[in-house]
Amino acid sequence: QLIEAGVDIDFATVIRFLAGLDSIAQAAGRCNRNGQLKDEGGNFIKGKVYVVNPQDEKIDILRDIKIGRDDAQRVLSEGFTDMLAPDAMQQYFNYYFYNRAGDMSYTVSSRILGRDDTLLNLLSVNNLNGSSTNPDMKHLLKQSFMSAGKIFKAIDSPTQAVIVPYGRKGRELINDLCSVAKEFDSAGYHKLLKQAQRYSVNVFPNVWKKLLDQNAVHEIQPGEGIYRLDEQFYSPKFGLSQKPCNLMSPCIY
Repeated sequence: QLIEAGVDIDFATVIRFLAGLDSIAQAAGRCNRNGQLKDEGGNFIKGKVYVVNPQDEKIDILRDIKIGRDDAQRVLSEGFTDMLAPDAMQQYFNYYFYNRAGDMSYTVSSRILGRDDTLLNLLSVNNLNGSSTNPDMKHLLKQSFMSAGKIFKAIDSPTQAVIVPYGRKGRELINDLCSVAKEFDSAGYHKLLKQAQRYSVNVFPNVWKKLLDQNAVHEIQPGEGIYRLDEQFYSPKFGLSQKPCNLMSPCIY
């Protein structure tokens, strides 16, 4: 993903696991990017891009990536000779976007909003807004901009953030967050939370469940939904661990 983000780097050969055609195109763009490959006669030659389809790649939890991979495989099975040609890319996006029209409206559950709705509706017709039926509110905007802004996530990832004891500063932040009296120092508490963003790690649901089962994560303040990682599950060498790896370190908060 780092390579796909646009890093200006050049390889003679690129090997990539099968993914969406847009991701493959980005990776391929780093193959002989600067056109420097030459044969013995000094003639320019093309680099080579290999797309590998592994047998046991487990990406079911990464839904968007899995759908992109499956749609790319579908396009490849239809006999396109150039997988990055405009007609192949158009077919890929037909499958990836148009067949997922329901997902594109960004469904919002009643657990989050108080009613079942979509982000598209909140920012457009918003026919569930009270101004639609109340004549005294007919001149007001119907859109629920604030609600939509709170709900929307630029990267929709089912991860849970946890603050880790990275270095002395990370441990001090956790201690301060656990000991600060939020009701008396709300500004100080939120300032610490902002600093703690740099010491937070996002983990997927399967890892989060393992940490919960081992009592490896704890709320910094009751009912806040903001968690810290037990120091026994953090290594200064490789970071968060799913098993105790730092048994000798004291953990006092």
